Formats: sequence, C-alpha cells, structure tokens
Amino acid sequence: PVVTTPATTPSPAALVFKLNGVAPATASGTIMMTTTPTSLTVEQKISGLQASSVHVSHIHMGSCAARGGIKYALNPVVADSQGGADTKTTVKASYPPKTGSWYVVVHVGPDMSGTNSRYLLCGNLFK
Repeated sequence: PVVTTPATTPSPAALVFKLNGVAPATASGTIMMTTTPTSLTVEQKISGLQASSVHVSHIHMGSCAARGGIKYALNPVVADSQGGADTKTTVKASYPPKTGSWYVVVHVGPDMSGTNSRYLLCGNLFK
C-alpha cells in the first residue's frame, strides 16, 4: 500500500531580540518576531514604562548605533497600570531585509512632536 502524508505548511519562524532602554530610561524588554514568506509579526514585551503611558513605535532602517529612517509603523505601545506592555503588529514584509538591516524603536511619547520623538527603547533586528 502507498502511504501518503498530508502536505504541511511551514510553521512560522520565531526570532527573539533584546529591547534596551536608551539612557536615562530604565524600561527594557524583548522583541519576538514571527516570520512567514509574506508577513512579519513583531511582538514587543516591555516592563518599566511609566504607568498608562503611550509610545509610538517603528521599524527603522539601520541599527541602534547607526540610525536610519522609518521603514514600517508599528502599533502604539500602551503601558498598563504597572508599566508593562505587550504590543503586536503584523506588516507585509519579508525578513531578513534584502539590503541593510532593521531595528525597532519605542519613542518617548505618543506622537513624534518635540521631545516625544526621542528614543526610549531600541532593539536591533539582527544578532
């Protein structure tokens, strides 16, 4: 007899990166990135934020040390009453990028005006 096995779809690959506070920030966290051939899901788990604070977040081109422009907008990071946040965003993209490198930024405030645009947390999306 012929034994057939059902076709399996490849399971998404998960990568974990560190999200470091930019001085004087004391917040820190991790970025868990799950990839498929056509999409990228970025989950940011952060602790040490100001309670109930809101922060814009992006994937930028470059690295935390060699900053570049915004590549993808991510969902806002919204802290709970304990200063913790767990935010997920899915974008249509493939990883790794065809050229260069990417990093994630959590900005100080809820928009990009004035000092709100400063980096609060930064994490490179490469080892």
